[in-house]
Amino acid sequence: MIRPRIVALCIGLAVFLSLAPGALAMTASEFRTNLMRNPNIAKSSGEAFSWHATSGVNGFIQGYHVNDKDKSWLEEASTYYDFLISKMEKEPDGYMGWVGPYFGLEPEVGAVVIGDANLCDAMLEFCEIVMRDPALKASPLGKKAEGYIALARKTLVEKWDKRGGYYEDGMFASYLSTGIVIDKDTHQLKALPGKKWSENLNKHARMGACFLKLYRITGEALFKERAEKIFGHYKAIMRYPKEEDRYFWNFWEPLGPFDLKPDGVSAASWVAVHHSNPGYQAIECSLLVEAYHTGVVFSEEDLKKIIHTNLWMWNQSLTDIHFKASDGVPKTPAYAKPPGVDAGCLWASLADFDPKIREIYAAQLKSSKDELEREYFEKITCKDPPSFKRKYVTGEVKLPDIQVYPNTEIVMAVAIPAHISVSKGEKTRLVCKVNVQGPVTVNLLSEDGKTTLFEIGKIEIKPYKDMYGVSSMEWDGKDQSGKALKGNYRVRFTLNDSTREWRVKLEE
Repeated sequence: MIRPRIVALCIGLAVFLSLAPGALAMTASEFRTNLMRNPNIAKSSGEAFSWHATSGVNGFIQGYHVNDKDKSWLEEASTYYDFLISKMEKEPDGYMGWVGPYFGLEPEVGAVVIGDANLCDAMLEFCEIVMRDPALKASPLGKKAEGYIALARKTLVEKWDKRGGYYEDGMFASYLSTGIVIDKDTHQLKALPGKKWSENLNKHARMGACFLKLYRITGEALFKERAEKIFGHYKAIMRYPKEEDRYFWNFWEPLGPFDLKPDGVSAASWVAVHHSNPGYQAIECSLLVEAYHTGVVFSEEDLKKIIHTNLWMWNQSLTDIHFKASDGVPKTPAYAKPPGVDAGCLWASLADFDPKIREIYAAQLKSSKDELEREYFEKITCKDPPSFKRKYVTGEVKLPDIQVYPNTEIVMAVAIPAHISVSKGEKTRLVCKVNVQGPVTVNLLSEDGKTTLFEIGKIEIKPYKDMYGVSSMEWDGKDQSGKALKGNYRVRFTLNDSTREWRVKLEE
């Protein structure tokens, strides 16, 4: 079972800000020194270290731009990145990683996808700046950038591919919490049985952001393809209240068979918006924005619907600003820490596109201690008027055909797996969660979605403790006469006026 963790990102950032009032009064060296003063960096390792060590790390790039591209900010960034690399350990299979307590499996230790992704992503942002500037590329910073790119290739792609940390199914992909740890007795890697599952979606998105940067730096198709599969999954699971013309999404959703409980019927974790840490969706939104700017998956209309969501969450005040969650929950629940605070927040990355988001952000920054963030917003973000111009691509952008369907009552619906061999007796499980009582009707459609072929069945979902749980049905890929089907189709889940579809491929 995946256990949601309130990681120390917000705490670390608060510590950093308390140590660094008036960031522009600092030199780049002083900025790095203050970053290192976060006491949690020295006390942590593994995934926890990655969250603490990246708290405030974007200040290097902000400082570079705010200070008229002063190279010292990149030099100090490189010094800091080298410190991060010094904390890597050689793992039993020969790869390097940030090893530490494995969240949710303590006291086991090992490296995890998000720990590597958090730290490599910061370095790759530096690499993109350096490799695009001939003078910087020819300087010692160019060699540093080449080293960080090589590290990302080895650590993010090669290592996790060999460990089975990357999973593809049809159009989409997920990175996994592999359950691979270092055996304390043999000092070899071992996979804990039943401890593999798709990572939380914010962690997927961070890996996706690394691939976006690697694609922009190298132009290699592999990196774009992986980013499209990761962010394509995001778009496919969007929840779309049509009357409000907005998109929002859950904290986690199942994609592979390992994401179902041992009974094979229900999901291995909870499927909902994360109410006790609204910062997750703000971070995820910034990575969806990066995908948009790179010409990956998201259209202008998609971004408009995400903007509509964040403005719908806002209480319409610029003097006493509050946000409810993207699913409408106003405050964190009683069991959360701290309880009773806003369950939502501003998705500031949308300031690229929308004047009202900029207005709210400017109002919030008036009371911020982070002068560097404020100066970056005023000098860089607001340098140009809001627009949907993509930062990293020009001309026509070709996006994958991923549709989002009007839906207020189906919280989640998926076919697991989406690709089966019918002649070999393989079956797919059609899984859904709703927020009202069922049944959910499941139909098979043609590949283009225009023709309904037949009804596969109905999924009954009954109330459970004032909630509605996850339920499913199995399908063998055959029609009503028992004939094995072959080809590409869509499975449509319908409850009242809500719809969600999932593409399936049936082979002999």
